[in-house]
Amino acid sequence: MSTVNSTLAHDLLVELDRTGATPLHRQIEAVLRDGIRTGRLRHGASLPSSRRLATEIGVSRGVVVEAYNQLLAEGYLTSTPGSYTRVAAVRGRAAAATPPPRSAGPYIDFGYGRIDPASFPREAWLRSLRRVLTSAPHSRLNYLDGYGLPELRTAVADYLNRVRGTSADPSQVLITSGYGQAAALIIGVLAGRGARRIAVEDPSTDDIRLLAGLHGLDVVPLPVTGEGIEPSALERADADLVAWAGSWCRRTCPARSPRPSCWPIAAHRPSNSSPSPTSS
Repeated sequence: MSTVNSTLAHDLLVELDRTGATPLHRQIEAVLRDGIRTGRLRHGASLPSSRRLATEIGVSRGVVVEAYNQLLAEGYLTSTPGSYTRVAAVRGRAAAATPPPRSAGPYIDFGYGRIDPASFPREAWLRSLRRVLTSAPHSRLNYLDGYGLPELRTAVADYLNRVRGTSADPSQVLITSGYGQAAALIIGVLAGRGARRIAVEDPSTDDIRLLAGLHGLDVVPLPVTGEGIEPSALERADADLVAWAGSWCRRTCPARSPRPSCWPIAAHRPSNSSPSPTSS
């Protein structure tokens, strides 16, 4: 049985003809009865209180009580003291359309961007959320400037300086909703500055290829070895940008490696001099 709050009054689609000969309570009964018979109002769905429904449709509470009582007597509704009035199980009612059952999915999912939901630190997350919501100023709950929460940008810069050996300033940090938005912003900006070719791992997902197509960039495939993208292959590609999956750097590249393949999306200047990547 449903445990959700009562159905909103306007969701019942009760429209009354106040000029007709049919009493108002009969009209309410007909609308609810039809909704139950057709399956629009499912078994176990809770209805709004008589007072609330009366207020919403502009009638006296007694009119709604009379309609509810009639449907209770006919077996379309059930009611218990201290609880909502709910839709009863009715024989012969039309079966409501139900979505097809979802596949259980693979036992082990090696799909791109997947995580293990069971490892999410729910308790720690909830404690942090409560602490921040309790102490945060009201202004933090409003729209910000688009660069991200100042405290979060400071924390990210501090982390990069401490763990990655950078000298980042919070003003240089931009918070995005994830890899997709970050990639779209970076590719759009660099394409606007003249980039024309982007190198991607082969094989790879279609995310970057689609973004590149939207900005008119040529996509150059790069073969991947056990150590990731080969710098020599990158030089031959003569690409303005290079995008890679991200796992190789954590295993094979030091924090300040000059290898171009150590930046998820990087601007690359192919020349005889050292590569000059600009990391996302």
